[in-house]
Amino acid sequence: MSSKKLGKLETVFSYMAHFILQSWPEKRPGILYLTDSVGCLLKVIRMQGGQTWNPNGLDLRKGSSLCGDARSPVSRALRTGEITVCVADSGPLVWGAFPLCERDGRARAVIGMLAPHNEVDFDFCSFMRGLEPLLRMGYDAYIQHATSEIVMNLARHDNTQDLLASLVRQIADIVEKGYCSAVKLTEAGTLNSRELATSEPAGEGDCHIRQVAARLGDRVITPSVWDEQRTVVFPISCENRPLYALFLHLAPDEPDCVYDERDVAFLQEVGEKASYALWRTMVADALRREATQKDLLYQLMTRIQASIDVEDVLNEIVTSIRKLFPTAFVELFLTVETNATTPVKPLSFQDDDASTSTQAYLEGRLVVDYEEHDGIPMAVIAAPLLGKQGIYGVLQLTAERQAAPGRQETEYISILAETAGKAFENAQLYQQSRNLIRELRLINEMARQLNRSLNLKEILDFVTKKLLETFSAEFVAILRKRPDDDRFEVISSSLPACHGQLVSASEKPLADAVAGKQVLMLAQPGAKPLPFSLMPCASLMGVPLVVEGELGGVLLVADSRHHFFGFDDYKLLEIFGQHVSLAMTNAMLHNEVERMVITDNLTGLYTRRHLNDCVRTSLEKDSHGSLLLIDIDYFKTVNDTYGHQVGDEVLLQVSDLIRRNIRESDIAARWGGEELAIYLPRVDKATAHGIAERIRSLVQAETIPQVTISCGLAAWCRDQQPQYSVEELFHQADVALYEAKHKGRNQVILA
Repeated sequence: MSSKKLGKLETVFSYMAHFILQSWPEKRPGILYLTDSVGCLLKVIRMQGGQTWNPNGLDLRKGSSLCGDARSPVSRALRTGEITVCVADSGPLVWGAFPLCERDGRARAVIGMLAPHNEVDFDFCSFMRGLEPLLRMGYDAYIQHATSEIVMNLARHDNTQDLLASLVRQIADIVEKGYCSAVKLTEAGTLNSRELATSEPAGEGDCHIRQVAARLGDRVITPSVWDEQRTVVFPISCENRPLYALFLHLAPDEPDCVYDERDVAFLQEVGEKASYALWRTMVADALRREATQKDLLYQLMTRIQASIDVEDVLNEIVTSIRKLFPTAFVELFLTVETNATTPVKPLSFQDDDASTSTQAYLEGRLVVDYEEHDGIPMAVIAAPLLGKQGIYGVLQLTAERQAAPGRQETEYISILAETAGKAFENAQLYQQSRNLIRELRLINEMARQLNRSLNLKEILDFVTKKLLETFSAEFVAILRKRPDDDRFEVISSSLPACHGQLVSASEKPLADAVAGKQVLMLAQPGAKPLPFSLMPCASLMGVPLVVEGELGGVLLVADSRHHFFGFDDYKLLEIFGQHVSLAMTNAMLHNEVERMVITDNLTGLYTRRHLNDCVRTSLEKDSHGSLLLIDIDYFKTVNDTYGHQVGDEVLLQVSDLIRRNIRESDIAARWGGEELAIYLPRVDKATAHGIAERIRSLVQAETIPQVTISCGLAAWCRDQQPQYSVEELFHQADVALYEAKHKGRNQVILA
């Protein structure tokens, strides 16, 4: 296995270790390790924080070999591809090895455990076999995390080419085998290899992905793996519209590589999650092209309306169509004679087989036909020149089929052909283009703003304000699903009185949004307002918010005016909802991670590190404060007498009493073992002493089994100690605590 793939394996191991450590019995020492395919250590993780146990005779430094003895579990696991467990001859050590095998059975790495034999009172072999689902969970977590990072990075791009270049580069960096490419799909789901992006280095000759695409020809692309696991393809679509096909492909100069199921799963996950971002940029590109085309149409209409000269009109039509479609061959057929110098052809009706232009004239509608010229597939588009009282000719375009104008572009051709009588329609079309561009800019601005913040309140306030500005509605609300019942809570609203209000999930129209349906309700003029507990209204839109794959809330916009919203408004709100869902998910995950970092798992109090940070901040900005160091008296005796589980329960009781008898602004932390600490900002020594005495009395009176505490109290004041440090404060409190224990315990001593 090449060295560059080991970095990826170590990253995946970190995700696996998270699940393995959760399954390991609490307070049992042990070592979790990862080796490469020849038994060299890549990473070592101790199963318990602060453990001192270390196996005798084993070198656990990174790069050292665990295969020095052919009988070692690592050697046997790599050799046999099977889980191996043994008890070491050199000491009371149980040793297990779980091989990570490729499809051909070869072990690419080993995940293993070491533990003291006297601490393993369970079937260690069964435990090792049970790691398999945890390893899969680790792989899945890695794939999900890598995919989320890729999708977040894609949000920075506003055009398709930049997005695709970033997408294939990021996928290639993760997979680290072969190349990643993206090839445009036609509406029929086949490849259009003229438009692609690839991680292959630029060079002379045909690139490898074009060779792969040429082999597929006109086949409809489906998710598949072929070439003996050397090529993986996954088509990306959005709203049932084919967009691009993602490829993982190995060049002939990598003969020993194949793609495994993890690579396939990763490509599929990225393809599914990146579909919206890709669709967004493709829509943006289309809108930009559409805006340019509509701008030309508008200018053409303005000039034609200001002119009564036939020459000017014909010249403007031909010139504009060539600007719009520079790769097409343009012809203008007329049924009337004209003295214009613009090249035109007479429309003939003498041919036995009606041509495309003749068919368009006779049927009075745009006609698209396909034929071959010198073996090249061509598309022919013919649009009748419609006037108020008749048809005066046909505008015809001929282009290669792959580069032919699409469905939307053929409409422009039809509009151009009707220039004499459709000036108003073109002006309206231009205005519509401006509106679409404005909405796109709005969506991009919202996505950028949401991605800048991980503060949930800031996100909610921004979304509420932006929705009010965008839709000019009277009422906006964001509802969050309560975890304990089937009601929703209003967590942000344009009407402050609604904040915190609860709404049943079964109430209409909320029930439809909960069910994932499109909610666009419009009461008829003269009818009663739509009944809704938050706000009776005549127009309402709602979209569900999906947070971490579950229904997390609902986005509502309402107004008392009839038919105030259209379907385009709803689609825009739906896009808003997708961005809000992602931003809420990121904010909630960020808050949870921050909470876990600063919170002790057993007691729920803050960690020692967080306490130190808070004290340091207080010393910088406050005028005075007090620190209490608390030790549970004879805690070892409690553990020895009743067992560690009861000892933990006593620790929880004391922690809960502390929590209930201090302010929210005070910092209670687990200092270590049975030692606890409380920092009281802006509290003097006398007040702190009273608090400490109250806690001491409550602990003695309310703990079961009964325990007492010793407490050391130290205080500081900026006027008396301007250069006071965190270390000095803790040292004084620690000395006072030692004195309290020395004088008989169950008392508070002032430093």
